[in-house]
Amino acid sequence: MSLRILHFSDVHLPLPAGAFRTPEVFHPKRLAALLNYRLRRGAKYAEALQKLNGLNEFLRREPVDYVLYTGDSFNFGLEREFTVGAPRLAETLGLARRGALAVPGNHDLYVGADLALYRKHFAAHLRSDLPEAAAPTGYPLVRWLGEDAVAIAFNTSRPHFAFWNSSGRVPALELDALDRLLDFPEIAARRHVFLMTHYPFDEAGFLHGLRNSRALLRILRGRDNLVLLHGHNHRPYTYFLPDTAVPLYCAGSLSKAGAESFWLFDLFGESLNARRGAWKNARFALLD
Repeated sequence: MSLRILHFSDVHLPLPAGAFRTPEVFHPKRLAALLNYRLRRGAKYAEALQKLNGLNEFLRREPVDYVLYTGDSFNFGLEREFTVGAPRLAETLGLARRGALAVPGNHDLYVGADLALYRKHFAAHLRSDLPEAAAPTGYPLVRWLGEDAVAIAFNTSRPHFAFWNSSGRVPALELDALDRLLDFPEIAARRHVFLMTHYPFDEAGFLHGLRNSRALLRILRGRDNLVLLHGHNHRPYTYFLPDTAVPLYCAGSLSKAGAESFWLFDLFGESLNARRGAWKNARFALLD
């Protein structure tokens, strides 16, 4: 049986009208980041809504079974961003014929109060098919993808006080839960186990990477049915983890001007065919 799965990330929708007419803006992290956004960052994602609409058009033209989304819908985690932007993301995720799964990015969980907002506005895509396997944090999430595949999502994003610190970490409880989950017979028997999170699996960095990436990779070692999906880095790429047959795919950013991208996977039994989507002539198309 064949399956088609689309993975995208890092939309960074533009600030909606009235987003900063609230006391939320006076958080020191947001004030400093706003200057950076106005002077440098914002222009790169000014057409993010157009690109998201372009993905919707692609999904109507090229239907997929599942959509996997690795976060960073917003910029500052403001409540107005959630109330205006989350329904737009829900429309995209709802175009999958059989379901979707999402995890937050560091810009979604910008300050401590954002976790509750994320759970509220993305609740429909945080459902797990194995809730008993989750840690007290609610992750990892499990979504069966047909008979031969499964997606497992865990949350590596966490708020920091300084806007220049965008590092992530897998909570210890989720590491332990993931280790147990990958040994479940119904998981281990699947031909394709898609692991999805926002941060790169193998980039340890104090200010930008996944601080406990080595601990995560120790858990993944020796499991050759894995397919690793992430975002955070705004350029698309793929490679095999060193000394393994495990492929890693970074979706890049759906909306960054000049680098718009996503990955499309076609599964046929044990075969996985990956193709990258790119923005060409004001629409998304698959690269040859």
